Amino acid sequence: MSHLAIANQTPGIKVKAICDTSKPLLRFIEKNTNFKGYTDYKKMIDEVPLDGVMILVPNAFHFEIAKYCIEKGIHIFVEKPFTLHYDNSKTLVSLAEEYGVKGQVGYVNRFNPIFQHVKYLLNHNVIGEVSNYINRMTGGVILKESNKGWRNDYNKGGGCLFDYGPHCFDLSTYFFGTDVKVHSSVLKRVFSTSVDDIVYSTLIHHEKIVGLNYINWSDSSVRKATNSIEIMGSKGKLTAGKQELNIFLTEENKELNLTKGWNQIYITDEDTHIPYYLRGEDFSRQLMEFSALLNEEIEEARSTLYSASITDRILEETKELAGGLL
Repeated sequence: MSHLAIANQTPGIKVKAICDTSKPLLRFIEKNTNFKGYTDYKKMIDEVPLDGVMILVPNAFHFEIAKYCIEKGIHIFVEKPFTLHYDNSKTLVSLAEEYGVKGQVGYVNRFNPIFQHVKYLLNHNVIGEVSNYINRMTGGVILKESNKGWRNDYNKGGGCLFDYGPHCFDLSTYFFGTDVKVHSSVLKRVFSTSVDDIVYSTLIHHEKIVGLNYINWSDSSVRKATNSIEIMGSKGKLTAGKQELNIFLTEENKELNLTKGWNQIYITDEDTHIPYYLRGEDFSRQLMEFSALLNEEIEEARSTLYSASITDRILEETKELAGGLL
């Protein structure tokens, strides 16, 4: 519902129809809006002229719906992860190229102003040549024994790896590129019976940058999902979360007005203007970009189908390399 509300207030997007399995929800929406409600997505797509479709369904259904849209020539926004299988993701990337369809995957961290600032600093070599990084995502999702529901089923996109992992790994590829391989991994159970609750995965980018990715959805000290990263370079290092960026430099950077030693930048120092606020500015920004994609204002999204497919490969390789659960 939050995606629907944001999309309906995003300039350049006009919501025409919604598809859901809940008939009471559809009756409520049709009663209070001008949107047409459907329970069959194929019927909706066949009957309503659409430029784009937002696919916000359980992970296991991403592939079939995205494939149907692409083959109809309809641009797509897909919530993360792109699909649950790398082969399926590769298929969709190829189909999108064949049919001339543009796509975006919902990796919202790419739209956070602090993380965008980190990307700018890395692109301009501010901390020198990067040697290694530590990327963390933690939250309090599973805090007691769990043996039911989709979160305890890998086939439905469950487990910390497939729920939290996509955001963490996507941030790694956003900063350091898609030339990446999984070097080692460990999957650890805490409360879940059939899936992991803690993930350790070491990535190597461009055969030279080493990154430890630590992901934990059973951390009772964390109120909501939290991302943070520490990046080491030959001229300093930086640490960043969604609200704050700390930069340590071994020498002054006059061009960017950064002093030798520590420098701090806060989210309030960044441009956070959006036309509509719900859940956070980053969610509005990603749909503003989807609007720009639909209206041909940009050629490619910040979070492409291809980059998302690489995240799916990392997820798959991390699971395979772990060889089971501890």
